[in-house]
Amino acid sequence: MRWGRVASVIALVVIASVAITVAPLDQSPAAASRYAFVDVMSYHKQDAYLKAHPGAEIGVLNLHPKAIASMWRTYSVRDRHDAARKYPSVIGQLEGADYLSRDIANRLRLRRLLAAARQKAAKHPSDAAAAQKLRCLAAIEAALRPHAPHRYLVDLTNAAKPLAAIAIGKLDTAGIVSFTVPGMGTYTDDMQLWAQGAQNLYDAQKKVARAGATLAVVAWIGYVTPPPGIDAALGQYAHIGARNLIESVDGFWATRGTKAPASVTLNIVAHSYGTTTSADALAAADLKVYSFVMLGSAGIEQGIGSARRLHAKHVYAGEATGDTEAQWGRISRIDPRSPAFGAIPLAVDGDPHKHELPVTGHAPILHSSWNDNPLSSAWAKFTNADEFAQRYLDHISTYGYLDAGTESITNVAAVTVPRTADPHDSAVSPKS
Repeated sequence: MRWGRVASVIALVVIASVAITVAPLDQSPAAASRYAFVDVMSYHKQDAYLKAHPGAEIGVLNLHPKAIASMWRTYSVRDRHDAARKYPSVIGQLEGADYLSRDIANRLRLRRLLAAARQKAAKHPSDAAAAQKLRCLAAIEAALRPHAPHRYLVDLTNAAKPLAAIAIGKLDTAGIVSFTVPGMGTYTDDMQLWAQGAQNLYDAQKKVARAGATLAVVAWIGYVTPPPGIDAALGQYAHIGARNLIESVDGFWATRGTKAPASVTLNIVAHSYGTTTSADALAAADLKVYSFVMLGSAGIEQGIGSARRLHAKHVYAGEATGDTEAQWGRISRIDPRSPAFGAIPLAVDGDPHKHELPVTGHAPILHSSWNDNPLSSAWAKFTNADEFAQRYLDHISTYGYLDAGTESITNVAAVTVPRTADPHDSAVSPKS
């Protein structure tokens, strides 16, 4: 089978050759991968390092998504899918491989990881880490249940807190693509709700997109977000997250080829600390972003200074009047809504004339068919009728930034979908 040879190329030959043939990486602190030092080693030293650190292969390969994509295109669809099934731990995370192949690989990995996690949790019922990993993997699986459009598991890691990305729509062919980047306290045990937020954005974009436009929205939980509390004031989570986001977006562009930036609209929509992470990424690398939208921002690092430093065609910032949490992340950071920073204001407080709901707090999303159903397990713990009634009333009268029907989701869709066929048309916003 020809993939026996290709697997060895992926594991060794590509790693050794791309260091010579591919242009040097952007070595800015946020952009540089933690595996960049391996990339400049001699072939023999690389070989020895990778044998000693078997988990590092994918990190080194992902330094060069264009080289991977170029090689990947030379193989048939059948061979790509065969490789995904034979080497799922490599292909599932391989930037430059097509996303359908990655979905095949990651769904297979997810089934295997879930089986192992269930077994471990059953064997060690008091192990909190094992229980959390199981919750994360189960939430990812639940988020992949049949929906319209189809969902694709385009990334998955086998970490204590697994990272993952789910694409709503065909990421391989969509003409308008948006990455949603979460903030403080959002882990993959929230994947069902985060994917619902991506779905809501997809649905809102579909309403305003021109006839025939193709869309994909990525529910990207591709970094470990800070836990609720003082850690949101620290920059290290954003530093690592920015590096991961750059890798994911570079991988996307590599799969689409050299002509893609002229025909594809790419957006980043971020919430809370995710805006800090995304801004670090956009300041460090030109990711060819059309609109960068910040919702309830935890602030932009002082060193960035201005929206003009973010390599995005348009930069927006919205924050609800009732959001009393976002400000605590900005103790030492810039509020992107400040005139000096230069982001375009985005209305999120609701418009009764248009029947658009207001964002009432800091949450990214609060509503889904599951937690809106009073008979679901989400409400089983409230056995007192009066307490249940009050809690449910509070729930159905509050809204997050990515909830369906809000002014926020309507306006995010409006600024991420070009009004003409040209994805770089400056008429979409008042500022270019």
